[in-house]
Formats: sequence, C-alpha cells, structure tokens
Amino acid sequence: MELPSESLIVYTLDMVGIFACAVAATVLAKRLKFDIFGAMLVSFVGAVGGGTLRDLLLDRTPIFWLYDLNYFYLIVATSLLVQVFYYQFERLDRAMRWFDALGLAAFTVIGIEAALEKQMAWPIVLTMGVMTASVGGIMRDVVCRQLPLLLQREIYLTASLSGGLLYWLMYTLDFSLWLRDVLTLLFIFAFRMLAVYRNWNLPNLTLMPDSGD
Repeated sequence: MELPSESLIVYTLDMVGIFACAVAATVLAKRLKFDIFGAMLVSFVGAVGGGTLRDLLLDRTPIFWLYDLNYFYLIVATSLLVQVFYYQFERLDRAMRWFDALGLAAFTVIGIEAALEKQMAWPIVLTMGVMTASVGGIMRDVVCRQLPLLLQREIYLTASLSGGLLYWLMYTLDFSLWLRDVLTLLFIFAFRMLAVYRNWNLPNLTLMPDSGD
C-alpha cells in the first residue's frame, strides 16, 4: 500500500491545525459576545498567528496563507459554522479541549517541518515547533483579554516541546517522515489530554522564604 506523499502529509496536518484552532478561537470569541466579524478576526489570529511569525523569522515568503486561499476559505467557513451552531459547540466543553490539543499537536509538527526545510539547527527547529503551536493561542487570548492558558502552570508548552524531542529522536534514528509525523502528533495530543484529565501541572520552582525572623 502506497503511503501519502510528504507534501500531502504536511499540508493535511496544517489544515487540521487551522480547523481546530479556528473552532477553539471562535467559541472563545462568541463566549465573550464578539460580533460576526470580531469572532472571525479572532479565529484568523488564533489559526495563523503562530505560522505567520514562524514564516517571518525563517524568511519563508510569501507567507503561507497569503498565496493559498484554501486557508482563508477554511477559517471563514469554520468560524461561520461555529457561530451558527455556537450553542451546540458550547455544550461540548470537553470537545473544545480536544480541538485545542489537536491544534497544538498539528502545529508543532508543521513548525518542525518548516524549520527543517530551512536546514535550521535543532534548537531552532524545536523552538519553531513550539512557537508555531503557541503564538496564535497567545495572540488570541490577548485580543480576548484572557490570561494565556499556556503561560500558566498547565502542561501545554511542555507537551509541544516533548513532542519535538520525540520527533528529533525519530529523525536521528531515520524513521520515515510519515511515521515521525503521526507518532509525534499522537504523542502530543495524548500528553496534553492526559494532563487535562489528570490535572497535571508543572512544579513551582520558586523557593519559599524562610519562616524564621
């Protein structure tokens, strides 16, 4: 059985991430009573913010969503769909976390692939993976005047970085691209969802002050 081509794998993951982040961003915007175009703007920021900054830093021009209108169409259609059926999506609170985790996983892999395409060193490759996965969410939360989830103690950036390290290990062991992408995607998604349902948090490294005088 012939496996999908490398370009198709990357493109599909990108679209999955765009869809997932557009859903999560639109639900947040509607929850805060944004209007139609406000919610759509937030969905754009959440879906392409990280990838846009990544492309600017890596000098990948033109920026991906400016020359491929499929990204534009997908974000608009997703945002409108979520707005029309908002109350149905709102009731699926746990599902929103699944969408968020799916976007985190897909965008981490996309960021890694983009940096490898530019032959970056591995510290930069891992950074681009985390940045692609997280910056859109930060921008979305800032626009919505929310404290960004990934800047708190929850396992979020840790899941992305851990997935990147797994990818690096498989790369050094010469795993196929298809296998690297799928296993990294599943690992990040599972790690993030386990952290949510088991309430895993990072430890506080700040030393407590002495209790004595």
